[in-house]
Amino acid sequence: MAPEAARRSRRPALLALGQVRYQLMLLLRSPLGFFLSIVFPLLLLICLTVITPAQSVGGLPYAQWAVPAMCAFCLLNACYVTAITSMVLAREEGVLKRLRGTPLPAWAYLAGRSGSAFVTSVIASGVIIGTGVAFFKVSIVWHAFGYFAAAILLGIVCFFLLGAAVTTVVPKSETALPIAFGTMLPLAFISDVFFSVTNSPAWLHDLASAFPVAPVARALEDCFKPGTQSWPMPVPGLAVVLGWSAAAVAVIALAFRWEPGLAPGARGLGRSPHWPGRRRVPGI
Repeated sequence: MAPEAARRSRRPALLALGQVRYQLMLLLRSPLGFFLSIVFPLLLLICLTVITPAQSVGGLPYAQWAVPAMCAFCLLNACYVTAITSMVLAREEGVLKRLRGTPLPAWAYLAGRSGSAFVTSVIASGVIIGTGVAFFKVSIVWHAFGYFAAAILLGIVCFFLLGAAVTTVVPKSETALPIAFGTMLPLAFISDVFFSVTNSPAWLHDLASAFPVAPVARALEDCFKPGTQSWPMPVPGLAVVLGWSAAAVAVIALAFRWEPGLAPGARGLGRSPHWPGRRRVPGI
């Protein structure tokens, strides 16, 4: 009985790992997903650095600031935009409805999606950093690299949860990409992702600070400053990121849609109503 119990306890984790592999395969087969996650941020880095070679930000060469900023943009694309577009498409094509009728727990599906976003974000950030070091003389601040990795992980979790939460209000797959970019790009522009905003109005700075993009982007950028010796995200910024993440978890738990349209029985993280007992899935 002990080996059988051990196999059963490992089964959900194996299902989640299988979802990670499956979602990565889908990404590799999707030109749009690959372009948005890796190629688009890399092209932006090259273009912005080439046209502003003599510009400096905070006393640092522009490329030294642009590399972590583009890493933040990678997180937004891989975790937020891709989550919205791919999950809405899977829902509207009936894939999520079929998965909901299988023994796959809801948390395992979402864990697989987030694991895929994590792998994609790490690869994309590595490509961005490698390009900056190889071609634009960017220096890695090794004593702050642990803080950089922690900020990356925090951004991955927050942006993925927000993307999954936004899917609850996207009516169909045709509107997923406009909604994703329509909500992401304005925040990216006012959150120091594409350029450093030094003379912006106070209200605009306060508005950006109320959303999680700015704290994550500024923390990543500070990790590439040689003078950084401690965790670069202040407590208010960390509270903003954690608060938005918690709100996204609540929305996902209550309103995540598994079926196309607005079927009342297709919301939340519970198993299909056709399952015996209609048991709820514990956690995400």
